[in-house]
Amino acid sequence: MKIHQQAKSDIIIKTLRYNILALLVIAHSFGASAQLKFTTVISNNEIGRNDYVQIQFVISNAKQIDQFIPPLFPDFQIVEGPSQSSGMSNINGNISQYQSISYVLQPTKIGKFTIAGAGATIDGKQMHSNPVSVSVTANSSGTARNKNMAQPFFHPIWPDEAEEENKDYVLKPGENVSDVIKKNLFVKVQVSKNKCYVGEPIVATYKLYSCLRSESRVTKLPSMNGFSVYDMIDPNKNSPSYETINGKRFTVHVIRKAQLIPLQSGTVALDPVQIENDVYFIKGGTRARHRSNILDDFFDNFSNEEAGNMIEQHITLNSKPVEINVNALPEKNKPDDFSGAVGNFNVDATIENKKIAARDEATLRITVKGTGNLPIVNAPQISWPATIEGYDATAKENVDKSVAPMSGSKSFDYIFSPKQKGDYTIPPIDFSYFDPATNSYKTLKTQPLNFTASQEIRKPTSKNVIEKSATQETSGVKTFIQDHLEWIFAAIILSALGIYFWKQNVNLQNEEAQKAIALKLEKETPVLSPEELDPLLRARKFLEYNDYKNFYQELNRSVWNVLGAKLKIRSSELNKHNVLSQLQLLGWNQYDMIHLEGILHKCEMNLYTPDYSEINSQQLLHETDGLLKKLA
Repeated sequence: MKIHQQAKSDIIIKTLRYNILALLVIAHSFGASAQLKFTTVISNNEIGRNDYVQIQFVISNAKQIDQFIPPLFPDFQIVEGPSQSSGMSNINGNISQYQSISYVLQPTKIGKFTIAGAGATIDGKQMHSNPVSVSVTANSSGTARNKNMAQPFFHPIWPDEAEEENKDYVLKPGENVSDVIKKNLFVKVQVSKNKCYVGEPIVATYKLYSCLRSESRVTKLPSMNGFSVYDMIDPNKNSPSYETINGKRFTVHVIRKAQLIPLQSGTVALDPVQIENDVYFIKGGTRARHRSNILDDFFDNFSNEEAGNMIEQHITLNSKPVEINVNALPEKNKPDDFSGAVGNFNVDATIENKKIAARDEATLRITVKGTGNLPIVNAPQISWPATIEGYDATAKENVDKSVAPMSGSKSFDYIFSPKQKGDYTIPPIDFSYFDPATNSYKTLKTQPLNFTASQEIRKPTSKNVIEKSATQETSGVKTFIQDHLEWIFAAIILSALGIYFWKQNVNLQNEEAQKAIALKLEKETPVLSPEELDPLLRARKFLEYNDYKNFYQELNRSVWNVLGAKLKIRSSELNKHNVLSQLQLLGWNQYDMIHLEGILHKCEMNLYTPDYSEINSQQLLHETDGLLKKLA
């Protein structure tokens, strides 16, 4: 068995018909050594002015990669990227791995251009990939594509092969290639349920089934509009499995497995996945043979003049669309405080520090635990007593998204401050959710929270000391004034005259200085650059210095500030629910709103469960910049 590492080019395939035998013998007899490589691959060397081209920087067999530095693209604009992917191959126990970083580019002018290679520190060594050339013509070469496509041109997957006993890669005399492929290579999508409520998670799994020798690459992943999407596996790290269908054992590669939370009612279609496949057959001979391994078959095939030729077939596979019937949550008996939680939950509330003085700050924590759509659960509303000043909540979640429905907890911290001393009671806090198992709403209440605020602690100041000192010295001062009254009046008059003339001189000098400054500013004031007007400027600076924690904090803060300002939402009412409602009124589509929700979710996750990556951070900054421009 082998997992193919990269799609072979057509030229290499055609030259390997007979040489492949020698390669397999060498691999079988001596094994292969994994060599460290850093190469640049481009999808097309000749494109039109309005076309797109993908460039990939591929690093093979590296143990550690640091400080990846992409080249500049002065003659192109970046449409998408950087995107990261990885893969591996296993030939007779010799494992080879690769990682790649890709960009989708569009040329800005016509001509022949050279794109420099990328740089990186690989296994402690400074390495550079090879440069590539691109010719841009006035005519379209047919590689144009929709800018809204989120996936790269070539996202390779490598389905493992079924057991050799099937031997469906050997084309028997008289067999039709298309019929063989149709029976032995297909893709389909499976869903955990076809009917659900708004907010009720379902699981969609896209699988590729194969009994053939093929190389496959995903060219279009489903958009999944109308859902919040949470991927449950990494396809590049997920090992193939086996399934038996109609007595035949297939190798199954999971292309995508995601938990979907519907955002609106109605019939929502899951778009098909599209996979390009290069399928390879060995043309079988007329004699029946029974050999123990694939090398014996190759020797037999090559010993027959009419047998042993390699046949290549290209085919595009699409899964069938699947419709999900999403029911609206019932209006009957819907609680007033219901904000979209669907699942099975419990709630708890505590005050973190009960020893508090008036005007000091304390923290009220509400924790929601259970299973369901936890990531989109909103903070419960609190009825603060009139003498308590409360602030907006900050959220932190600990959710396992690899199980369905998602399980874990989400906590909300509210900072508050009592205005005066006394005994306080925070009323029970309501949390309502819809339970799809019983098709009913449920409302939970926390226990009342009691605490006592002591007298405000005033910090000592110098005021009391000054008053005391002044009292002690009052009698001495009075005596001194009475003895020197005439001289005091004379000194006051002379001082007043001196201050008057000094002020006149200072005012004259200030007027002349202001005129000079105004003239200088008028001549020298530069035009503000786009970076100075960029709300993400501070986030860019943090990312430039690899300060990821402050980067995500600043990115999160900037997005909320822009949303509040553009949508004119008060800070006390600024939350995801209100933002999404306002954007829907402004005509935003579901895809953009899901995209925004995903950006905010990624910021929160990296703040509380940091998993920093330069590539992911750059990608998130690029996505946020585009979304804020759309909002502007």
